[in-house]
Amino acid sequence: MCFDILGLVYSRNHKTGIRAYSDADWGNCRETRQSVTRYLTTFNNCLVLWKTCKQPTVSLSTSEAKYKLLCDLTSELLWLRQWCEDSGLLLGSSAIPVHEDNQGCISTANGDSGINGKRMKHMDIQLHFVKEAIKTSKIQLIYTPTDNMLADFLTKSTS
Repeated sequence: MCFDILGLVYSRNHKTGIRAYSDADWGNCRETRQSVTRYLTTFNNCLVLWKTCKQPTVSLSTSEAKYKLLCDLTSELLWLRQWCEDSGLLLGSSAIPVHEDNQGCISTANGDSGINGKRMKHMDIQLHFVKEAIKTSKIQLIYTPTDNMLADFLTKSTS
């Protein structure tokens, strides 16, 4: 076998821009019941950002764990978008597609559900941060079933 190229190849031929995939478990740490956040981000189909970490606080639901992840990811995406624009690598201002497999999280972020009341009051700042990014077309949430989620493998145990 001969491999001419091994590793990440950043090509000008791909014009897909920034795309993100996110996943989080819910309270799977047996000792602390903290959820684990995982996401990956591509630029022109090449991996540029990824993260796996325990969330700093315990989530009360799957949607909350996913929403905490979405807030963290949105912050990273806004930074990456600005860096790409400043570097002349990204032209235009279309929303960054963010693939998410939790429809409750997407509905809350888009303001399509009544979940924003007492049940999510403790997450008010994170809710507004993500909603503002959606409203100003910085990001666009796209439902992606778990079977098609690229970030899903980051949440599964290797044993």
